[in-house]
Amino acid sequence: MGGIARRAQIGMAMFLIAEAVFFFLLILAFVYFRAIPAIAPAGMLFTAALLASSFSMWRGWRWVTIGLGVVFLIGQAGFFGTTFFILAGVHGLHILAGLVALAVLPASALKVMALYWYFFTAIWLAIFLVASQT
Repeated sequence: MGGIARRAQIGMAMFLIAEAVFFFLLILAFVYFRAIPAIAPAGMLFTAALLASSFSMWRGWRWVTIGLGVVFLIGQAGFFGTTFFILAGVHGLHILAGLVALAVLPASALKVMALYWYFFTAIWLAIFLVASQT
């Protein structure tokens, strides 16, 4: 593995560690204040779209991943106007940033972007599981 690719992976890992702390504290605050609503059954469909997008990312299907990510973002728009939108919206902004990056980055950067995509899929699963416990 080349030096630049290795540095890109280390940089992404450091970024994701910071994001893990950020989202852990954000989810913890929403749990503490009981601001997480139960996610409707339609939320399962959009969660499935995000999970499928991680599978398509693993397969290297960039445009399928982007399409499924857009479907997920459309589902997150349903939280607009609720307190939960703060948490879902921050997550959605990260998904949007990932979609833009997937669309414009060269194919050589997809391996590093896959780390980002898998991470934010896992973050949503954590949010979804916490919400399904309420």
